[in-house]
This record gives sequence, structure tokens and C-alpha cells, in this order.
Amino acid sequence: METSYKIIGGDGREYGPASLDEMKAWILDGRVGHATQVWRSDNTIWAAAGQFQELGIELSQVRRIPPPGANEGPETVGFWPRLGAYLLDQLVLSAISFAVFGSLLQMPPAISETFVIHWPRFLAEMALLSAYSIWLTAQFGATIGKMAVGVRVVRMNGSPVGFGLAALRFLATFLSSITLCIGYLMIGFRPDHRSLHDLVVGTQVVYKR
Repeated sequence: METSYKIIGGDGREYGPASLDEMKAWILDGRVGHATQVWRSDNTIWAAAGQFQELGIELSQVRRIPPPGANEGPETVGFWPRLGAYLLDQLVLSAISFAVFGSLLQMPPAISETFVIHWPRFLAEMALLSAYSIWLTAQFGATIGKMAVGVRVVRMNGSPVGFGLAALRFLATFLSSITLCIGYLMIGFRPDHRSLHDLVVGTQVVYKR
């Protein structure tokens, strides 16, 4: 069976399937650039066009900074903007916690404290945090902090995450935390700026166009 390809255009829509010759023609026409997300029929994941060796000759003939209208992939968000979005979310959650509980958002109780006393408040705050993160991410692609920074969470093909994936991503953030926050620090060192929880569930954080 002949290998076929699909791409995610600059408008976020999926195009294809296309043959290898058609893909090469799209590159030369400026429809596909080095960062355009491409799916190949023998792959299970989307990847940047520049990672496909069979497209290398044509990609080398076009500019890495595409002319207006070319369909380059979205720009991923680095560590500092994402940290800023996180801190803004903490301010919003603290304000909500103060309105609901009469006090600011608290950290989980110390091991030495009596958990029986604290678990109702802890569970209530966890419910607030999960509802805030999951619902906003699924509905709008971003929490209030991310909206303020101008970024959103999407799948690797650029499509919305939906409620199921938003819930899985929220749970996966605990992996980034229990690794001494190395899962978050990965954002600053990876070229694609993906955290551990992004890698686990197949998401990325990109700037809104």
C-alpha cells in the first residue's frame, strides 16, 4: 500500500490524505513548512515535517521563515510565560477559595497534623482545583491564567483537548510535581517546550493566533 500523508494547515484544519509527490508539491507551493504538523500512514503520531527525511530535499529549497500565508505550525510556549500563567491561576484560585471558604487556598496538612480534621477542606479544595482546571481547559482550551498570557492547550495535531483529555492532563500534572518538579522544568530545556504531563497525554501549549 502506498504511503499517504496528512497535514494540519495554518487554519488548524486537517488536509489529506496526500501522496508523497503531492506533499513535495505542497512544500514547494508554500503550503507546508519545516514545522507543519504531518501524519504519515505508517506512523502513530504527528510530527514536524522537518523530521521526515523523504521531505528534506524540498524543505531545503524553501525558506525557514515562510512567506505570508504559509502553513507553519503553531509556536509553542516557553517556561517563563507558562510560569506566569500558573501564578495568575493561583491568584484566581486563592480569590475563589477566600470567597467560598473564608480563607485563602491552603497547602495540604503536614504529616504530623491530624488528617481527620483537615481532609474535608483538603478534598473540597482539590475538587475546586480540578473543576477549575479541567472545565476551563476543555471548554476554552485555557485556564484564566493562560487566557491572560494568550496561550492555549491543544492536541499535537492542533485540535481541542476535550473533557476526557483535559481530565487526564490534570491528573498527569501530579507526575510533574512528584518528580521534584522536574516535569515542569523540562519546559525550559526541551525544544518543543513540552512538560512531562504534556508528553504523557499528548498535548502542547501554543500561542493563540
